[in-house]
Amino acid sequence: MNDTTNMPHSLYRYIFQNSYGKQVLVVILTLVLLPLAPIPLELQRRMLDDAVANGDVDLLFKLSGLYLLAMLVSACFKFAMRTQRELISAHIVRSLHTSVFYCMYTYVPKLRPIQTPQDLDKVDEGAVVSMLSSEVEKLGGFAGSAISGPLFETGTLFFVLGYMFWIEPFVASIALAFYMPQFIIVPFFQARMNRLAQQKALKMRTLGSFIVDHPEDDLVHADPPKIFVSLIEDILAIRTRFILNKNVMKTLNNLLIALGPFGVISYGGYLATQGEIEVGVILAFVSGLERLSGPIRDLVSSYSQITDAHMRYSTLLDAFPKPHIKTS
Repeated sequence: MNDTTNMPHSLYRYIFQNSYGKQVLVVILTLVLLPLAPIPLELQRRMLDDAVANGDVDLLFKLSGLYLLAMLVSACFKFAMRTQRELISAHIVRSLHTSVFYCMYTYVPKLRPIQTPQDLDKVDEGAVVSMLSSEVEKLGGFAGSAISGPLFETGTLFFVLGYMFWIEPFVASIALAFYMPQFIIVPFFQARMNRLAQQKALKMRTLGSFIVDHPEDDLVHADPPKIFVSLIEDILAIRTRFILNKNVMKTLNNLLIALGPFGVISYGGYLATQGEIEVGVILAFVSGLERLSGPIRDLVSSYSQITDAHMRYSTLLDAFPKPHIKTS
């Protein structure tokens, strides 16, 4: 079992420490996948411009077979990559569960030896329940794609955009211009959402502690105490603000993504009517934009997950005694 006696300050250091070999495998699978991204786009273009336009049935069947083969190979590698990511997440959750238990139930009592009967109740059980459930689960879910996720999305953007610039640079520039504002919008809203998520996590710990610390006889057949009502109202207010920020960000991002095909079809259609490009190029670009929209959404999501995970890991460490945390 991996060492759980110390927690590094860096989330990525913790992930490497507990899943180095598995991360290497998932990165290799990701790197194999990346060059496959533009192949279907080129095959689509050639099927229209070379086979259909010239009435070459044999070439059409050959290109169709290659297209299906490329899709099948890509699907197999994606299956392997996603499965490996989820296995990493499962192992990291187990490791975090062990780390939390060791720190809160084994390490803390060593720091403060039992001297009186009151010393037996040293652990905030409500906070531990919150950490072992939602906080650790979300951190573990991030760990599987911590490296391969941004690598895959960034690499896909690089290969598909590279192909589009190779075919028609100006049209590709128009498409890219519609997507660039997302990289300004997302960090702005994500910073606000992270602060709200941290506030909610701390409130949930306090709520859990309240339930655990109050005797059942005080809560049964009684109206909810004022502190309980206050806590759940605070949590609702935080969630409301989080939902509003999240949906404003998603609406702006989806609008920009939808404008990409509009720009390509409008300008590309004009060039096609002037005989400057072929229709197959427009189809390849529209398909390319569809392939870009997914990685862009995923890249935005990865950025959100990375910043959120760092916040959650920092909040988790704040609950641990400082000698339990590595400073390097």
